[in-house]
Amino acid sequence: MGIYTKYYNNFRGTIIPHAGQQYAGAARKLIFDNLNNKDKNTEYIIYLAALHNPINSTEKIFILEYDNDVEFNIFLNNNNYIKDQYLSKGAKEEHSYKWLKSEIKETFKNSKILVLCPTPYSNLKNLANEIINFMYNINNKNKKVILFATTDLTHYGKRFNNISLLNFPQELNKWRREEKLINNLLKNNLENEDLDIICGPYAIKTFIYISKYFNWNSRVIDYYDSNNYNKKLIDKYRIHFDLNKEFVSYISIIYGTFKNDNNLLPIDIIMALGVVKSTIESQLLNYNIEIKLPIWNKFNYINNGIFLGTEIKNSTNSCNGNFQTDKKNIKSSLKIINSAKNCLNDSINRWQNPITLNNLNNHNFKIEILDDINSWQQHNSMYANEKFILDGKYGMFLKLYNGNTATFLPIVSEDNKESWSINNYMTYLSIKAGGEKDDWKHKNSIMSIYSSISFIYLPINNKIIAK
Repeated sequence: MGIYTKYYNNFRGTIIPHAGQQYAGAARKLIFDNLNNKDKNTEYIIYLAALHNPINSTEKIFILEYDNDVEFNIFLNNNNYIKDQYLSKGAKEEHSYKWLKSEIKETFKNSKILVLCPTPYSNLKNLANEIINFMYNINNKNKKVILFATTDLTHYGKRFNNISLLNFPQELNKWRREEKLINNLLKNNLENEDLDIICGPYAIKTFIYISKYFNWNSRVIDYYDSNNYNKKLIDKYRIHFDLNKEFVSYISIIYGTFKNDNNLLPIDIIMALGVVKSTIESQLLNYNIEIKLPIWNKFNYINNGIFLGTEIKNSTNSCNGNFQTDKKNIKSSLKIINSAKNCLNDSINRWQNPITLNNLNNHNFKIEILDDINSWQQHNSMYANEKFILDGKYGMFLKLYNGNTATFLPIVSEDNKESWSINNYMTYLSIKAGGEKDDWKHKNSIMSIYSSISFIYLPINNKIIAK
């Protein structure tokens, strides 16, 4: 599980899409594959289905499917619930569980499953309270209940008779339309305007009541749409500029008793790499569009310095970035946007190896995230031979006595650790800062040592590597 371990070890529930496996299966698989073995063998699952056709519905809650287990009798024998032959036509035809039933059954082979489907007229708070009481009862017996709810988000295109719903580029407009809803879901909150975006709001409202009661925290695990489901990795998660689109939007969110944090998960990183590529493409197409990450993306919650790079045929053809400062709390997401805007001109003017529409898809894309500035080690640079290690793990920000500055990212140390001495390193960095070769030895010259982590998308094997 790796980076997901702390979350899945405290897993309690999830919101997943219900479109067919071809389209939304990957968003569900990312949840299922990372569950620990104990949760895959959890005793009970309650699945809250959407209701697409509320015809002949009342306040009573539909029981679409159930396993025979005495613990479910508080629902099965309750007059507020309808099951079996008494289901309405809409309930019998409801697909929001049927389409992924085989995936659920395959993942949770030993679990007892109850599928509930609230209607527009159901008392959702009462339903939530009954599920909460059931969960307490099961937990008191040292057993576990995992709660599922399902929704698809924006449905867009000619097939849905709403081509005026989203402006061009439609994926970006979809991000803007859905980001507040997603942010609210992450905070266990729903507003009335959010309900227009949700396919099956009654299941989600019930889930959020329960999550809020237990004070669960949450993280987005996956987010894409049916127009891009089969594209290469970062292309699946970025903004495209083709016309005549038609799509349904999908999201997977996990909930649990884990602590809130701002750790970057794969979805945050993939979307950021996608923003870089889409920004460059928009410039090549002469579109004046600013592509911002959704507000829930964790790059909006950190201030670390960011450097971007592109590479083609093993040759760097752009590299630029923005440092974190102790005076301005500029979010890393904004640093990504600003640096992405410079990549194209950097490839033309500085590296003289231009990015073009014809070669864009052949580029490696890199995001390098510097340590938070508060963890940097600061020393007078005259002590570089004692304080700096030339082993490829560290970079340096040098501020000369006259105020001139320059940096070498850790890659410089990595590339030259066998051929440079620390004196060579400091000399070249002094010259890069516009100083004399020995200005680093001045008593008022300061060096700040930091490390970083890079995420690089390699199109040749469609992978993101960390280094």
